[in-house]
Amino acid sequence: MTKPVGSIVSRIIPAHFLALAASSVVVSAAAYLLLTSTVNGYEQRILHDHAAAVARYLSVQEGRWKLSLPAELAAVYARGIGGYALAVSDENGHLLYSSLPQGEDLLKIRPTDERLLQQRVHGTDYYGLVYPVRAAGHTAWIGVAQNYASPDVIIDDVVARFLRRIAWIMLPIFALLLFLDVILIRRVLRPVREASDVAAHISPTRPSERLPATQLPQEIRPLANAVNQALDRLEQALNSQREFTADAAHEMRTPLAILRTRIDTTLEPAAAKELQADIDGIVRILDQLLELAELEATSTSGWGDVDLRELCTGVVALMAPLAIAEGKSVEFSGAEERLIVWCNAGMITRALRNLVENAIRFSPSGGAVEVDLAAPDVILVKERGPGVQPQERETIFRRFWRKDRQGKNHSGLGLAIVAKIAQIHGGSIAVKDRPGGGALFELQVTGDPTDD
Repeated sequence: MTKPVGSIVSRIIPAHFLALAASSVVVSAAAYLLLTSTVNGYEQRILHDHAAAVARYLSVQEGRWKLSLPAELAAVYARGIGGYALAVSDENGHLLYSSLPQGEDLLKIRPTDERLLQQRVHGTDYYGLVYPVRAAGHTAWIGVAQNYASPDVIIDDVVARFLRRIAWIMLPIFALLLFLDVILIRRVLRPVREASDVAAHISPTRPSERLPATQLPQEIRPLANAVNQALDRLEQALNSQREFTADAAHEMRTPLAILRTRIDTTLEPAAAKELQADIDGIVRILDQLLELAELEATSTSGWGDVDLRELCTGVVALMAPLAIAEGKSVEFSGAEERLIVWCNAGMITRALRNLVENAIRFSPSGGAVEVDLAAPDVILVKERGPGVQPQERETIFRRFWRKDRQGKNHSGLGLAIVAKIAQIHGGSIAVKDRPGGGALFELQVTGDPTDD
């Protein structure tokens, strides 16, 4: 079984989260490399300036190198001001000058061109520059370095702490961007949610509703157009089905009326009576089919404030002759004051009439059917018949459902009509066991018409 795909937002946000995280790492690393390169270049330039300044006091005399540093410049290196150290040697490796405490040489290599060096002398790390000087066919090397541990070396500290500091800057920016992304994505997808709300209200009672394709993003618009085209075809098929049901029911009434007349005029009374009962059953089915077609095509017109107590007493009075004719009774109980509900009075009357008629049919001889207004929007119809088995309590409301409770002259549409009316009113219909035996039908009318 294919796993359901999550929402677009739930798929975009994690991917964008990873993209932002990767971007933050790349930006931080790039900034770190740029800063390191800039600092190295800056330090190299400073070291180069130091070496070039020392080179001005280096000369060849009588075939040998001689260094004549001014006292103030020699004091800078001798005291280690700024962590700087200086060593000068000739091509024979003889030290001409060293500012290190024990006169060590900083240079272990003597390249032919200017080059950076990293040197460790007596446990102290130096970062410096080898600067070759050439004159009169001789070469000397000036080594200028800076002690990493010197308090004056702040640039390296800035670089070392850069990643930690930039992380505290990037994290809030990252969180802000993620928050803005969620808001922007939800705003971009708002037309999709609105289209979903429209789609949720498309129903047989509102078949002309369509998705607002022009308001959707370009990537989703083809899907919405395809759905609208499918809805156009479904609407045409639904209208054709409704028209066929209504037309067929109407057209069959005339042949049945003619057949009824011929039976009365050509057959013996006993045979005619039996056939008339069959014709009455057919007419009843046609009437109920017309009712269903009418309900499915109905709109919210004809609604208003209805007193359910008055409606129930009216249905009881209407059904009393049928109950008496079958040796049974029907009575009303419940609220003694007006209970006003927003509904379609004609539909609710039809639903309650079907429930009462069904209850009369299955009540035992001499039994009583009770109509009880138990709550402001709940009508109960109680009878003492055989009851309804638990496994049948959902199926009895399906169209043309037949079983032991259905006789040959009954279409199985009465309770389906009740369920449809309850659905139109945003309510429900259910059947339960009645205490002491029988069935209890509960019709709930919320007063909130639905399009489903």
